[in-house]
Amino acid sequence: MELIFYISEKINPLQSVIVLAAAILISSFFGLSKKRFVKKIIIAVAAVSLFLAFYLNIHIFFSTGGFTNNSLTFGILQVIEIGLIIFSTLNLLLFISMHKMDNNRFIIILIMLLFSAICAVLVVVADNFILMFTSLNIFVLTIFQLTTSLNLGAGRIGSYMLRYFLRPTLALVLLFFGFSIFYGSVDSKGFSQILEYESISNPLVVISLIVFGASIYLYFFLFPFQNPYLGLLKRNNASSNAVIWFLYFPVGFFIYLKFNEIFGFFIEKAGLYMPVILITLAFICMFAGNLGAVGTASVRRIMSFLFLYFIGIFLLNISMFSAGIISMLSMKWLNIACIFLLMFSFIPIYSVFSRIEKNTGTDSIAGIRGLGRSNVYISINLSIIFLSWSVAALYILPFRGYITGGMELSGTGTINIILVAVIAFTFIFLMVNVLRIISSFFRKPIGGTTEKIRFPRFYYIYITFFTLVILVVTARCLMEISGIDAGIMDFKVTGFTF
Repeated sequence: MELIFYISEKINPLQSVIVLAAAILISSFFGLSKKRFVKKIIIAVAAVSLFLAFYLNIHIFFSTGGFTNNSLTFGILQVIEIGLIIFSTLNLLLFISMHKMDNNRFIIILIMLLFSAICAVLVVVADNFILMFTSLNIFVLTIFQLTTSLNLGAGRIGSYMLRYFLRPTLALVLLFFGFSIFYGSVDSKGFSQILEYESISNPLVVISLIVFGASIYLYFFLFPFQNPYLGLLKRNNASSNAVIWFLYFPVGFFIYLKFNEIFGFFIEKAGLYMPVILITLAFICMFAGNLGAVGTASVRRIMSFLFLYFIGIFLLNISMFSAGIISMLSMKWLNIACIFLLMFSFIPIYSVFSRIEKNTGTDSIAGIRGLGRSNVYISINLSIIFLSWSVAALYILPFRGYITGGMELSGTGTINIILVAVIAFTFIFLMVNVLRIISSFFRKPIGGTTEKIRFPRFYYIYITFFTLVILVVTARCLMEISGIDAGIMDFKVTGFTF
């Protein structure tokens, strides 16, 4: 037992990586097997390893505390991010098992999924530029291999796949360029020591941050670089779409959070022009996402555009910080809250919509018409999850002083009023898209499409889990805003600090 504790201490905080690597090793012995029984065993091995990795991630932090050295950082933020990665991978395991169980390369696909999760964890805990860049490169390459394997046999998708992955490749090139400039200007190999250097005000550092920002913007396929993303997701296999949404994009969020402190340092010193630029970008991305969703009848494209809308909310958070409306701490909380909302809303929604598409053979919004008449339970749960997006209205709270007229509308206040208008306009647009989808559930179906929609019993438990989580968090949030003491625990949804 002492030997186990000794080994565990030495590999801290990489216990989850070791567990997932062990699952990969076990699965590799059966990589070419086509027997369904063997595939089920490998699914079980992968699921157990993910549950164990999730437990160890939390247990190690609370038993040994935070950890940092020249290469790795492991704090509460990393615990949350790793937990989200493992949670996403567990759901992806479900998606892939449902859609690709009969694929001859199924076990190899699961191995690549676990390996991509390992790379994502390494990106999260890396405090060293070289380790982070190397892990991110291997992660993007593995995602490319994984999505390609999931789409073998799909016609005329190769060019769209290539166009999609040329963008993150360019983002990686820019990231490498930015690291090179940064290292040459401050002689720092990691994030934790950056703000300690007097040379932080070096113009080369500013250039490197601009390059970093451009690389992250490209990574997310934000306007006007969204075409490869939309073109691929329209033609992709449903399970590979889930890989892009619930693994590729979250890692991008976590990369940005690593630059949070550095960006914040310069944003606070940038003057008036920075809030104007950020507000403009946020508005364009959020407006374009909503407008694109309104202008299409494809469910996949609607959800893809709305996903881009929520990525635009990250820019909104930065805009609010740059305008001095919220603190750095609040911006971190809002970014993490946005990731939680994306995970716990898009995963159940996409699981149901992909099932409907598989059953009806159509991607049109007409395929979900009448769902509320044939399956009331699923429709009510989905409606609750969609309506949870109304939490975006909470962004109005920091501006209550301007709305009630108790604060001046001049100087910085003018920027704040512009932000209020941006939030209100895009929020109303979002609710139009939400109500459009919900109303389709209860409209008269076309032909006999609803008769083709069948859900396994597991789906009812699966959707209920996400609905309950959303309802509990929403109730707790409303109680905190209303000043009601829940009397359960000291943790506050609307005031989390890292």
